[in-house]
Amino acid sequence: MNPVPQSSAESVFANRRKLMEWVHLASAITLALFAIIHFMMGCCYALSYVEAALALVMMVSWQLVRRGASLSAIENMLMSSAVVLFSALVLLDSLYATGIYWAAGYPFVAYFVQPASRARYWVGLFVAELVVLTGIDAAKWLSIPYSAGQLACLISAVIFYWILAHIYKAQLELRQFQLEESYLTLAEQQERLQVILDYSPIGIWMLDDDRHIRFLNRTWANWCETAESDAYSDGDYNKLLSAIFPGCKAWLLDQDGLESGNLCYSREELPCADHVIRTLDVIRVRLPGAGGRASGLVGFAIDVTAQLKAQAEQQDLLLQIQHGQRLESLGVMAGGIAHDFNNLLTAIQGSIELVKLEEGLSPDVMESLDTMDTATRTAADLCRQMLAYSGKGLMKPEQFNLQDLIEELHGLIDVSVGKEVSLEVEFDPAAKPVSADRSQISQVLLNLSLNAAESMPAGRHGHIRITVSHRHLSEHADVHFVGKAALQPGDYTVLAVEDDGAGMDEEVAERIFDPFFTTKFTGRGLGLSAIIGILNAHDAGMVVDSRKGAGTAMHVWLPCYSGADILPGDSTAQATEVYAGRVLLVDDEPGVIQVGTRMLEKLGLQVVAACSGQEALNTFSRDPLSFDWVLLDVTMPGMDGAECLQQLRRIRPEIHVVMTSGYDADSVQEQGCEPDDFLPKPYTIEKLRQIAKRAVS
Repeated sequence: MNPVPQSSAESVFANRRKLMEWVHLASAITLALFAIIHFMMGCCYALSYVEAALALVMMVSWQLVRRGASLSAIENMLMSSAVVLFSALVLLDSLYATGIYWAAGYPFVAYFVQPASRARYWVGLFVAELVVLTGIDAAKWLSIPYSAGQLACLISAVIFYWILAHIYKAQLELRQFQLEESYLTLAEQQERLQVILDYSPIGIWMLDDDRHIRFLNRTWANWCETAESDAYSDGDYNKLLSAIFPGCKAWLLDQDGLESGNLCYSREELPCADHVIRTLDVIRVRLPGAGGRASGLVGFAIDVTAQLKAQAEQQDLLLQIQHGQRLESLGVMAGGIAHDFNNLLTAIQGSIELVKLEEGLSPDVMESLDTMDTATRTAADLCRQMLAYSGKGLMKPEQFNLQDLIEELHGLIDVSVGKEVSLEVEFDPAAKPVSADRSQISQVLLNLSLNAAESMPAGRHGHIRITVSHRHLSEHADVHFVGKAALQPGDYTVLAVEDDGAGMDEEVAERIFDPFFTTKFTGRGLGLSAIIGILNAHDAGMVVDSRKGAGTAMHVWLPCYSGADILPGDSTAQATEVYAGRVLLVDDEPGVIQVGTRMLEKLGLQVVAACSGQEALNTFSRDPLSFDWVLLDVTMPGMDGAECLQQLRRIRPEIHVVMTSGYDADSVQEQGCEPDDFLPKPYTIEKLRQIAKRAVS
């Protein structure tokens, strides 16, 4: 689209001035020739003098026009000269008495020089002059070459031509006004369209049927780093594209668009002038011409680079969410299984302890009981790992430095990784203490170290580097945490375990936290999957950086210690203490009821058992003052422990209630429970003794 020319008013004014120059010059030359001819013929000396004088006036006017004098004054001077000339044709016996006929053309001269609104006054003046001359001739006051009748005919002819000239000029001016209005409207629309096209984010170009550039908008020109005028001068669109985009085949697609006559869609990557490789969705449309032949082509290029990047980021985020949901689902399943196993282990472990308390057992029986007890405790540890994976493990937070923990476990880690792996430890003095479960963080460190050692290729010396550093996580930091969308902004102590082992590809990296997944031999247990649950329980996160053949780095982000007081652990009660009182034991597992009753009775307590929340409520409501405290299971069908606790407190608000569960105490509080104490499953008789001591104190 070419630039908009000067305004219509300026253009008309310039054209009028140029026209007036030519009119005055032509008039001066014509009058001078007439003067010379008339003088040489000797027929009309007076008229030749008038013509010579008017020729001189026209030359002066011509110079004034060229020097920028007012056109209105020049036009009036021209009309005055015309009045003089045509009056001379009437008053003087000129051109063999034919001057009167030439005078009839005065209206056309007036309407040629002046607008219709002013020309009518000049013609009216000339008609008035002729009327006066007619009166003078009729009164015989002055001798005029023509009779009054001839002058009257001249007046009629002038008035007739006056009407014709006025109608013609008025129509011409109307058309000119309409044309100017249309031109102004078109120019305004063109300016608006130019702004719209230039500031459109879409690149637009137009070619003619010879593939010459006819238009480039600002967006496309910026991408090409060329001006529209330069593009016009280049002419050949093929050469322009080849110079800007080496190897670009877009002109082939343009040719297809010109020949096919259909909409042509394509996706192209262009290295633009701002050093950005843009992905463009391009639409090419053929412009129809006469006879069905294409007159050109217009193209639209839409930059979809940011959109494609956003889609890729959205896809990555979706994969992260799906991975987190998968881990969460596995965590729920693991937590449920661990809870049920803890109920079974409570009955098994309690029964073993009760048997051990019997006298007269043979050494073989004691050995079998010890073996069973060891297996039970191992199973309990496995349940704790499953609960840790689900984020519902029992936590005992304490304040400590990771440096102290690593130094404490250094020997164990060194032995576990083997002699072929060298171990390097580095601490950042700026690292702050953390508040966490020491045993669970130890498990995280050991698991990561063992996995790093097992990633070393067989027969090759490996290297493991353990570091502790301080990091600040800002609100908009771009850090991808495994199994967690993001961490809260703040200060973190980062425990990193890096190795130079085989590394992992993307497929393996996505599954390393799935339970029982391993690239080594099978049957290794929960492993890294338990780490996710531990970190979730600590409001911590992990970043995994691994490449095939380039090693792996695991970064554990633990919140720095906030300064809150750490509750001291419970003191161990004397094993020989025996207590008195009446206890209401509530659990839906018959094995737990049986073993719990026997263990409590061993402690000297009287036990009343209930297998459901409703049964416990009925039993308690019959004689609430007879019970000293209640041992209540959290998860039960029908009325669960939380609802049962509320009902018990309505009957007797001060009753001491101890809740027990395979989950941790935080999970119990999430259900709205506020018990006086908490006993995790599986529990031992010693744990029951400690609970009983606090209940009766």
